[in-house]
Amino acid sequence: MKVMFVGPSLGIDLAAARAMSPRIDFRPPAACGDILKAVEDGATAIGLVDGYFGDLPSVWHKEILYALERDVAVAGGASMGALRAAECAPFGMVGLGAIFEDYEAGRLIDDEAVALVHAPQELGWLPLSVPWVDFEPTIEALHAHGEISPGERKKLLLAGRFLHFSERTYAKVVDECHFARKPRRDHILAAIRKFRVERKRNDARLVLEWLRRDEFLPVNRDWRFAATSHWELLHAEVTRSVTPVTVE
Repeated sequence: MKVMFVGPSLGIDLAAARAMSPRIDFRPPAACGDILKAVEDGATAIGLVDGYFGDLPSVWHKEILYALERDVAVAGGASMGALRAAECAPFGMVGLGAIFEDYEAGRLIDDEAVALVHAPQELGWLPLSVPWVDFEPTIEALHAHGEISPGERKKLLLAGRFLHFSERTYAKVVDECHFARKPRRDHILAAIRKFRVERKRNDARLVLEWLRRDEFLPVNRDWRFAATSHWELLHAEVTRSVTPVTVE
């Protein structure tokens, strides 16, 4: 069984991904205990894309180590997956995509760079704000294509950086810059729609492609999983809720 934790990073593409990948169990963004549960459910490979940051406790690194120690292949990218992959790559987790590479290289440091707010599953995980990892390259693309001046580029980047991630939308950022003439505001928003960069979506697709493969490289481990008391509590809590399944 293959499991993928994903939501707003694929968004409207999720329905098509489900239809094209019937052998993958698509689950909502991961919270603490969800990767452990996937292992106990019989997962042989796990793709981590989206995960909770604040409203629910985040995925523990220990869960990923637990999966790897049991020879479950684990890859991550795009969002929470990129963060955990950058942190757990030395232990055998596979990192995929440009966002993972930025975290691994230290070009990105803040967790907030991938954070956003979104609608619930019933509304297709519709993103309601723009993560910094998509916002910054979009503004840079506008400048590279000559759609905005160097001064406008600076204004937009500063306004986007100073807004809380939950409030960052392209329309709000443009309004925060107080461009004098409405036609200029409308032109910039039209250019954003044309040159918009969606790195999270692109990296999520890479994780999906990885999960579609039939074979996964084994992890060469030089470490041993240590079951701490906190881990034992989480394990007991999760395993009580696991329903036995037959893995074909």
